[in-house]
Amino acid sequence: MFKALIVIAALQLMVDQAMSQPNCDVVKIAEDYARARWPVDLTTDRRVVRWLEGNVWKVAFEIPPDTLGYVPEIGIDQRTCQVVSAILWQ
Repeated sequence: MFKALIVIAALQLMVDQAMSQPNCDVVKIAEDYARARWPVDLTTDRRVVRWLEGNVWKVAFEIPPDTLGYVPEIGIDQRTCQVVSAILWQ
């Protein structure tokens, strides 16, 4: 009985860790965070690039090639949909 309980608890932990928020719009969260944090809108008319690093979504708003400017990169936890990092690249 005790072994079965341990197996069930381990399976539940694995499922909880693998599941992400179904309504987590990482691009929208990143846009809102960047607009609130920096005085200039660095998200309009930019190409959005997103990728997954571990359990953190990374969202960057890239500038066109051969231009100068800043590129915000926002990290969002996959499970909680909370911003966990923010970097402004030049």
